[in-house]
Amino acid sequence: MRSIKTIVVLISVLPLLVACAAATRPAWEYEENAITLLIEADNQLNMRDGKAFTLSLCVYQLKDPNAFLQLASDVDGLYKLLDCGVFDASVAMSKRLIIHPGQNLKGVLNRAEGAKYVAVVAGYYTVEKDRIVRFYKIPVAKKGLFHKKMVPQHLDVQLKLGAQQIMGSPGE
Repeated sequence: MRSIKTIVVLISVLPLLVACAAATRPAWEYEENAITLLIEADNQLNMRDGKAFTLSLCVYQLKDPNAFLQLASDVDGLYKLLDCGVFDASVAMSKRLIIHPGQNLKGVLNRAEGAKYVAVVAGYYTVEKDRIVRFYKIPVAKKGLFHKKMVPQHLDVQLKLGAQQIMGSPGE
């Protein structure tokens, strides 16, 4: 009799435990001011023949990274990315920034509906993926005590634009 009560209690409590443990998928909704860009440009930015030049910087918000990563894998694709256009349905937003030598810029972007990734392509004279492309995944966190919910977090993108390339790690 006692074991039957224990089994009944376990069966009734088990769905509650499973519901509490399982986190829902994040809702990738539009959010204002969710992406911060901190850009520091070298005084010798985009150096060519001893002179510094302005630089075109394209910021992409992506729903899926595959088309972007495929384009970034060869020179022709990199030039297409530097056009800063919507090259595929996976592009939620693209924005071109013009960066001047020695400029420090703090910009805030709204996260586009469906955007899970941010990618940056810089228009340096030397067009090589490792020098001009950075890629970031928008972080998520679990929220809620009983009903765990995955929530997209804000993303801070810090870029140090050197004389010939984006400095630092190739992204996160």
